[in-house]
This record gives sequence, C-alpha cells and structure tokens, in this order.
Amino acid sequence: MSDTLELSQRAITATETILQKYGVDGEKAGAGFIAEVLETLAANELLTFGFSDPLQTGPQPGDMEKACTVIRLLAERSGTLATIYMVAGLLGPLCLSYAGTVAQKKALLPRVAAGELQLAFALTEPGAGSDAAGITTQATRWDDHYVVRGEKIYITGAATADLILTVARTTEDGAKSYGILLVPGGAEGLSVEPLSKLSGNAYPSCRVMFEEVLVSESGVLGGEAGVNSAWPQLRKTGTLERLIVAAMACGFADAVTNRALQFVQERHQFGQPLRDFQAIQHTVVEMSTLATGMRLFLEDAIRQHAEGHDATQAISMAKYFCSDQLQKVVAMAARVMGGRAYFDFEPVSRLYREAPFCLYAGGTIEVQKMLIARSLGI
Repeated sequence: MSDTLELSQRAITATETILQKYGVDGEKAGAGFIAEVLETLAANELLTFGFSDPLQTGPQPGDMEKACTVIRLLAERSGTLATIYMVAGLLGPLCLSYAGTVAQKKALLPRVAAGELQLAFALTEPGAGSDAAGITTQATRWDDHYVVRGEKIYITGAATADLILTVARTTEDGAKSYGILLVPGGAEGLSVEPLSKLSGNAYPSCRVMFEEVLVSESGVLGGEAGVNSAWPQLRKTGTLERLIVAAMACGFADAVTNRALQFVQERHQFGQPLRDFQAIQHTVVEMSTLATGMRLFLEDAIRQHAEGHDATQAISMAKYFCSDQLQKVVAMAARVMGGRAYFDFEPVSRLYREAPFCLYAGGTIEVQKMLIARSLGI
C-alpha cells in the first residue's frame, strides 16, 4: 500500500507541474510541450518499469498495476497527459520489450525511461482498423534495406516522434506475415499530417504517408527473425493496450463523478442546495455506482494478468464495460451540471469530449464482444 501511495504522489506531483505551466489540455503548449511532459514524467520515475530492462521481455510483476495506477491519476486531471503517457511511455516501449533484440532494447529502452525518446505506434490504416489483418502497407526487401510504401491514419504522436513503430506486410502472401519497422521521424519520403479531433490536439493524431521510405535491416524490430513474426507480439501489446484504456476510462469516471458531487453540494436552486433534490441524489448515486463497478472490473483484470492467467477475457470485459459505462457517467454529469456543461470553462465539457476516445482506443466495444464470445467458446 505504501508503494502505491508513494507512486500516486509522484504522479500527482508530475501532473501538477505540467498543468500549472501548460493548462489542462495543453492549450498553452509550445513546440517543446511533449518533450517536457516526458522529461517531467521521467524525473518522477514514472517511465521506469521492469520491461524497461533490456534483458527482460514484456511486463514484469507489478508493471501493469503501476501503469494503470499512474494513467488513472493522469486521466483524472488531463486526457492529453494520459494519452502521452499511454503512447510514448507504455505502448511503444512494451512493443520494443516484446519484439526487439537485446541490442535494440539496450539502445532504445533506457532513452525512453529517461524521457529522451518519443515513440509512436502505427497500425491503423484507412481500410484496416479493427480488422488488423487487412493491413496493406508493404515493406519490400531491397538490397540491405526495406522499402516501406503505404498509408497509416489516426497515429497519435507521429508528428513529433523520433521513431514510428510501423506495422507492415513483409511478404505478399500469408495473412499474418507482418514485421514492425523502426521508421525515423525525419525519414525521406515520410509525410505526417496532424488531424484535428474532439480533444487533445496538443498531442495530435496524424495521417502518415510512406512513399518509398528506406529502413535499414537494423531497423526491423527483432532483426531478421522479426521480419514475418510480429503478429504474436502485436496481440500481446494489443491486449495490454485494452487494459490501459480501461484504466484511463476509470480515471475519467472518477474525475467527472467527483466534479458532479462537488457541484451539487455548492449549487443552490429554488432556495435549497441541489444535493437535497432526490432526483439529483439518485443520478449521482448511479454515477458513483457505475464508477465503482468500472474500478472492480479493472482490478480483476489486473489481478488475473498479475497471477499469470490467460487474462484475455477479463481484460476485454474491463475494456468493454469501462469504456461503455464511462459514456453514461459523463452524460449524467452533463445533465446534473445543466447548461454549464456546454461551455469550455466547465471541466465536464472537456471530459465529455475526452470520453469517446476510450470507445475506440485498443479496439471498439464490438471487437471486445467478439473476443469475449471467442473466449466463451461461442
């Protein structure tokens, strides 16, 4: 318990340092905003995990509980900070840890832990989102290089990434013959276009075009052995992404529930505080109950993963339940706040815009239901 409290305090300290300078949504962000966020997280030892060790593979005991604790606290305060942490501090290095050679991990993971290396993960394409097997981006061997051609979309962090971990077909046959290539952010033939979104534009999601981008042999994650064998690593990373998104949803739910509770205790209507109206009481009770249920789903998934069980079902259920119920929680909060929730100065307005992110990141609700059904044998 003391370790969790100490970790939570470091996360809060890091968050407050950033928010005081840049604002909740990074609205005061300059060119160095993302780099400074990562440096601040690193200074508070929030980017150091067991999987940061180049001699380890994948998350080590306690890693995912730590990650989920931190991202919940960040999400309570800023969806933008939580997303930076998820993409550059968790998903990128997890993929490196699972799929990289020891040499690649020695070269890259310490820089991530120090907040010195920005990573982005490029999987989704215009015609391949939930259906990852539909990826068409191609990496073709040419002499001692690979030539990457194709298009990715909604790639968060690509605009400032030092390396874009790019999933591409490495053979023309074989439904799941993929590799992951380390594409430098400034590579010739690479173009990155930020796309405006509902929230979090200080950390943009982007369209990325690969027009005969050359990547050396050493830039294939996992070396020669990784050329056609990325699929198992992608599945492992994808499962943990769902767990992380469930934790983010819990952070959003906590924030919006606490804000509604604060509001009904302060606001007066018809000569009495809102907290005295039974309809309002029941709404806040529903919100609090759903937020508690979300947290229990998340804790069960973390526990099953930590105990070494096949946690696919538990994690998909947590991602499905948490992301779905979050939408109900923020909608109820908006009703409690009345017209105030429609304005940018009210935190519920921002949370209302941030919440839908959890529906899509890590796979849609429909994909989670498909995975759960498969785990049930139907």
